Amino acid sequence: MKDGEVFIMDSKEMIESVKQDLQNADTVIDIKRNPSVSAIISCVKKVPLIGDLIDDSLECILNDFQNKKQQQLLDVIGEVSTGAVTSDMVNDVEFLMSFAKTVNAVNKLLNGDKVKFYGNLLKNGYLREREKIEVDEFEEYLELIDSLSFRELEYLSFFQEFSDKHNGRLVYQNWKEFSKEFRGRFPNRNVDFVFKRLQRTGFISEVIETEDIEGEMLSLDINSIGFETESEFYKFNELVLKNY
Repeated sequence: MKDGEVFIMDSKEMIESVKQDLQNADTVIDIKRNPSVSAIISCVKKVPLIGDLIDDSLECILNDFQNKKQQQLLDVIGEVSTGAVTSDMVNDVEFLMSFAKTVNAVNKLLNGDKVKFYGNLLKNGYLREREKIEVDEFEEYLELIDSLSFRELEYLSFFQEFSDKHNGRLVYQNWKEFSKEFRGRFPNRNVDFVFKRLQRTGFISEVIETEDIEGEMLSLDINSIGFETESEFYKFNELVLKNY
């Protein structure tokens, strides 16, 4: 097969191809090897009292935990089952290095909840019939996923789904309706606090209404009337949050 020739793979074939390419790439670290689990255990064993309680079987348990997360990642990437995948895509050093970075991020997770978002970024950024993601953008989105909790990513996804019906802007009655649905889906969470905090992503902004206070010179009454999405959020949603 010539370089760049387009062929159709099912998900299993694509995953096996990617894994084989990674194994054969001299420039890529051996991502099959978990982070130094033995080194972690060795360090913990030095802690007074705690170290004496460490079970010798813990290394096997940690290795199994890491392997399960890595398999989750491969399963997400393997969802590209009917798309046209070129040999250039899976033999590209940039893709391989991004794969290695993604696995490294997954290895650091305390559980597997966020694995799907990392997998989506890699899959949609490199293995779809669209323009390949820029390196800087990939690293920025990878860092954003790192910095957000699983539930914060879920909040953003829920906001996107609801706000799509209102051109990305939820104010007045629409914000009240959204807040009610949000509390139903995410009990015991303060919706205003959640989205004020999520403004740090640059994807959403609070909508403020101001008016002169009667009888007060140069004084304004400032009210929050809802939140709206920024243009950059659309691409993050397409690459990371959206399930195809």
